[in-house]
Amino acid sequence: MKDGITAFIREHAGGTDIFCFQEVYPEMRHLCEMLLPNYREFSAYKFVAKNDDFSQATFVRKNIEVKSSENILAKQINCGLGINVQLTINEKIFHVCNFHGLSMPGDKLDNRNRLKQSQGLLASFKGKKGPKIIGGDFNLLPNTRSIEIFEESGYKNLIKDFSIKTTRNRLSWEKYPGNKQYFSDYVFISPEIKVKSFSVPENENSDHLPMILEAEI
Repeated sequence: MKDGITAFIREHAGGTDIFCFQEVYPEMRHLCEMLLPNYREFSAYKFVAKNDDFSQATFVRKNIEVKSSENILAKQINCGLGINVQLTINEKIFHVCNFHGLSMPGDKLDNRNRLKQSQGLLASFKGKKGPKIIGGDFNLLPNTRSIEIFEESGYKNLIKDFSIKTTRNRLSWEKYPGNKQYFSDYVFISPEIKVKSFSVPENENSDHLPMILEAEI
């Protein structure tokens, strides 16, 4: 799997401005730092429970101005974690948030903590100027209230808009037999962003598929 991830990063590094990675434990962090020397790293870690800890990293190409970075929901109990970077391109400010939501319970359905998590994430962006991109592993199914409130708040759900069939693969389904789930990962964008392309290509470098967005801010 390491060889596959290495090949994927090398393939896409030439044309990618921002990488958002999750479950970035020491071996993965070392690999990313080695493969992405022309990027700045923004990382964070949060422990919630034995099966819910969050180690994330966002890599931004060094020719992009980073105005600030912040950790979202870092101090909220029973919530996941986001890394938001505020960037400037062509004198325009925009935000990219790398978010990882609670994985337990594994049904990926609504509960009090997941609703609080989505509400808190949305609240953290109220009042922030500029276009916004929020993406990652939300550990939620599409028909949950925890997902619907993003759309009700004005965000476009690219998984829904592009009729993506699944964000998981064989590795996931074999790992959790009897609980075949097709969705967990999402990208939400504010309406002023123009999408040039969005894809979720099939591969088995992870039990989650990569999400690739090309957009005009």
